[in-house]
Amino acid sequence: MVSKDLIVGAAAGAALAYAASKLLSALAAKRTAAITGDTKFFYWPARGRGEQVRLALAEAGVSFEAPSFQMGDQASTKAYFDDCRSKGGNITTNVPMLFMDGQYFTQSSAVLKFVARKFGMYPADLLAAYEVDNLIAAADDLRSANYKPMKMFRGGEKELKAYLEGLPKHVENLARLLGSRDYFAAVGFTVADLTIYDALDVTERQVPGTLAKYPTLKAFHVRVEARPNIAKWIASEERGKLFAFPAL
Repeated sequence: MVSKDLIVGAAAGAALAYAASKLLSALAAKRTAAITGDTKFFYWPARGRGEQVRLALAEAGVSFEAPSFQMGDQASTKAYFDDCRSKGGNITTNVPMLFMDGQYFTQSSAVLKFVARKFGMYPADLLAAYEVDNLIAAADDLRSANYKPMKMFRGGEKELKAYLEGLPKHVENLARLLGSRDYFAAVGFTVADLTIYDALDVTERQVPGTLAKYPTLKAFHVRVEARPNIAKWIASEERGKLFAFPAL
């Protein structure tokens, strides 16, 4: 007769073997994703806060899939964000979300800096890194200001008036930070240039002619768009399909 202890031991061994097989399968999938370069970027079918990450991926020459949904279709939208919550693990929001090297990365600024560090657009030196972080924060200040007067974010005449009155201080501050350099950081081109470019691009679309008042920023804007991989992304069919904020 087979003893009870033997049965229990066999069951425990089988459970451990099953768990080990699942772990090995997960590790194998992760390695395969890293080897094949399987990269996906999850966001609204719009430029928005996700565009700076797309620009960083484009600059690095990384091709990526962009699973998305049909805006206006409530069922599609809900299913998409439910799936993103499941994958990203956050209770609130998980987009922009990046799948790379077999892992999911969330929170827009963290994703942006991860891509920048991985592909050499973020300095290792402590003070140089602080300068880049400071510049990204300046871009975020402008980006937040850009969003406030938009009707889709419940902006009205009051918000528009405040935006137009406060806009010059943001743009003038960026012109001051750029000075006579080609790019913003002392070390040369970094991810800060991409996020500042993106914020300025939104400003120029919302208030056409803004950059004409600041020749160095206008030249900077042109300079970033002329970078080969950025130019390729801007001209791509994928980017052309994305919703872009219109003039106010």
